[in-house]
Amino acid sequence: MDVRRRLLSRKATLLATAAIAVVICAAAVTSRDLTRAALCVGVTALVAGVYGLLHRVSPRSLGWGDVLLVTPLTLAVAYVAVERVLWWQLVAATTGAVHAVWVRVRSVSSHVPFGPHLLIAAWLMLVASV
Repeated sequence: MDVRRRLLSRKATLLATAAIAVVICAAAVTSRDLTRAALCVGVTALVAGVYGLLHRVSPRSLGWGDVLLVTPLTLAVAYVAVERVLWWQLVAATTGAVHAVWVRVRSVSSHVPFGPHLLIAAWLMLVASV
């Protein structure tokens, strides 16, 4: 993350997407389970598409970095446990909303980064699945 400008690194998120895709493809080839890989890709396309649409409708409320970040995270969470994707989104949205309310009450700023909420919630879902 670029802390000074509060931006997610596009290179890092694209590299993470490629790395996770390679791991999933290798696992699909070695286990001969293409259904699981296809399901992961489908769920990822759906989630990334929704985030892309939200960014298009309101770019100030959801940045492009969040759209890029959700792709590798969805691939990882969906591959480990596809049923956890919805829970991951609910946890990230809930913690993000609580954070936003807290920031508004304190009147510190109107900007609440969503990336950390996505990362922490994905980590929790992955740990809970293992």
